[in-house]
This record gives sequence, C-alpha cells and structure tokens, in this order.
Amino acid sequence: MAAGYVFASDDRLTAAHLGALDRAFDHISVRRLLDCGVREGWRCLDVGAGSGSLAVWLAGRVGRRGEVVATDVDLRGLRHVSARNLRVVEHDLTVDRLAEGGYDLVHGRLLLILLEGRRELLRHLAGALKPGGVLLLEDFDVEGAGAVCAPTEVDAEVFDRVLWSYLDAMSAVGVDIHWGRHLYGELCRTELRRIDSTATAEVWRGGSPGCELIRANFTQLRNRVLADERVDLADWRHAMRLLTDRRFAMRGFLLVGNSGIR
Repeated sequence: MAAGYVFASDDRLTAAHLGALDRAFDHISVRRLLDCGVREGWRCLDVGAGSGSLAVWLAGRVGRRGEVVATDVDLRGLRHVSARNLRVVEHDLTVDRLAEGGYDLVHGRLLLILLEGRRELLRHLAGALKPGGVLLLEDFDVEGAGAVCAPTEVDAEVFDRVLWSYLDAMSAVGVDIHWGRHLYGELCRTELRRIDSTATAEVWRGGSPGCELIRANFTQLRNRVLADERVDLADWRHAMRLLTDRRFAMRGFLLVGNSGIR
C-alpha cells in the first residue's frame, strides 16, 4: 500500500478486504512461490504484505536459517503477525529506499498496479535482489471480467455497468487495471533474465471469496462509483445483492504472475 492508497478505509472494511483477498488468491500465490523455488535459508521480502498471510507462509518455508521481512505503509493487517524469523516493517515504497542486493526473493501482490511511478519502482524492487534472486510480482489484468451467469439478462447488464464504473473510477485515480499484462514487457527492459508470466482467472460464484472482495471494493469506492452518471444508488445496491446470490457468477480478474531472476 502507499500514501493515498485508493482502498484506504476503516478497520472493518480493511479486514474484509484483506481477508477476502487472501481467501481468493493465496492458493494461487503459494503455488507460484513454490515454483520460484523458495526453500530453507532464503531471505525474503514481501512488499505491501497486507494481512501477512503469505509472509507467515514464507516464514514457515524458509525455516530458522531464513528470514522474512514483511512491509506495508499501513500495518493494521499485520498487528497479530508473528514468527521468530519474521520482521514487520512500516515502509512506503514510493518514499523509502530498499537495501540493494539483500534478498533471495522479492514478492509483491497487487502492489505496483496501485502506485504511481510503477516503472521506476519496478527497477527499485529488482535492485533489492541478490544475484540469482527471484522477483515475483502478481497483478491484475481486468480484461474479460464480468457476469457469466445471472438470474436474468437485466441482472447481468446492471452488474457489468456497475463493475466497469468501478474500474473506470480506479483508472481515474491512476490505477493501471491492465498492469498484469503490461508488466512482462517492463521486466524485459530490466537487467533480469528468464522472464516468465502465468495468468489465472477463476469464475466466482455469489458469496465466494472473490465476490466478497468485489463487495468490499464496491463499498470502499462507493462514492466514486455513484459519481458516474451511468450508475445510481439502486444499481449499486442491485450489484451488491448479486454478489451474495449463488445464482450469480462472474469471471474474476486475471491474476498475472510475472517473474524474473537477477
């Protein structure tokens, strides 16, 4: 997260947002971290660590001989995170520098997509790697997201209208909603080698963690969405109800994992 974080909200909404994010995506992220070869003794940096769920997993993976540093500008989600080999550090990537060449792994999920100056920050993250270290960044590409099943055609139309009003609001505040796609090319322009990219999209049923995440996001950006003349309060409430309805399903955002080795 960064100063001016687009999803800044109260403790309840922050907890709902982070919890849904973990339940929706941790299984994908863990698989990718395993593919990166994370093992005992590694020193790992998790930037924008959120709830700390992945940092805790990494701490278990690297063991006593390893270390995990979990950073965020907002430490509310990390209050109760603890392990002997895990340090929590308040850190704003847009302001504070990282030590050069210190880590076997640098990971960030839904990090640069939200930040201004993301291309320069990418080079900063790559520079924090030891020679042979792995950078893994996971970001959304929202192309193709939307209703795939709904009780009626009107339900699907209303939901997609609210969804894209929300996404347009994100773009308006500087979020690159296709950064997951753009990042591969940016990595190719760094000093990193063996650049790789994998993308995963799932269908989210109403009431699923993915739909819980969208509900939290719609709530956090409610005023911005309602400022769009395409959407009124009745539409927003309609979309919120659909996200809890098991008859409804949406194709979620692509979570694109881009990686490279220093």
